[in-house]
Amino acid sequence: MTPTRLLAAAFLLTFAHVAAAQAPPKEPPPLWDVQVGASFVGTSGNSDTASTGADFSAHRRGMLWLIDSTATAVRTNSQDATTAERYLGMVRGQRKLTKIIGLSVGEKLERDRFSGIDFRNILDGGLSWALVRMPVWTLDGVTALAWNHESRTLGPDVDGPIGVFQLLSRIPFGGAGDTTQRFTYYPDFKTSSAYRTEAELTAQAAMAAHLALKIGYLLRYANAPVPGFKKTDNTTTASIVLRWKAATPASAP
Repeated sequence: MTPTRLLAAAFLLTFAHVAAAQAPPKEPPPLWDVQVGASFVGTSGNSDTASTGADFSAHRRGMLWLIDSTATAVRTNSQDATTAERYLGMVRGQRKLTKIIGLSVGEKLERDRFSGIDFRNILDGGLSWALVRMPVWTLDGVTALAWNHESRTLGPDVDGPIGVFQLLSRIPFGGAGDTTQRFTYYPDFKTSSAYRTEAELTAQAAMAAHLALKIGYLLRYANAPVPGFKKTDNTTTASIVLRWKAATPASAP
């Protein structure tokens, strides 16, 4: 990450802490909520490029299980040639056992041929942790064992056991938006040098009842990438988001 991005992230987090300190009492979460975001940048004339992005997230808060799902897509064309293309999808179910500990089961799908990954699937199961619960800050964790399958654009497929260790922080901007910070570590139990990490920072602010602006930065690192590809990938996005939520609050488990 460049010094400029580090400064921007530090400023964003500082602003979030100041704003969150004056946050009003938190309302009960809705039974479900859904949001869809989209972005587009295009040029023509001396240059001919087009960049499109889309993201989706949904949450369902039942009596026993919390279901989270997300999906993102990024595609860039230049002079009728695709120069970037990435698809990510995730679904996770969590069930509380105590106020702090719960069960967690998840699956993550990925396709990024520009990083050498034709298809990656991670199926995991383990524990979720409600580490911090305050009106101005929440912190959740996941520790899980997983099976990783990779179909690569070069070389043989890769299969093996890995771990999923994740921290997810959320800081609200009053009732108008929030910022999230996620760090995920994937140790490889078969080849210790093949570990991967992801760091993601997002900020979202409401512009109307069903409309919001979302900015995100995702940094991915593979210590042993597909031969011929770089270790680090980063993606910066800005999108307009449409949001819907249930009028009924979620029931307490």
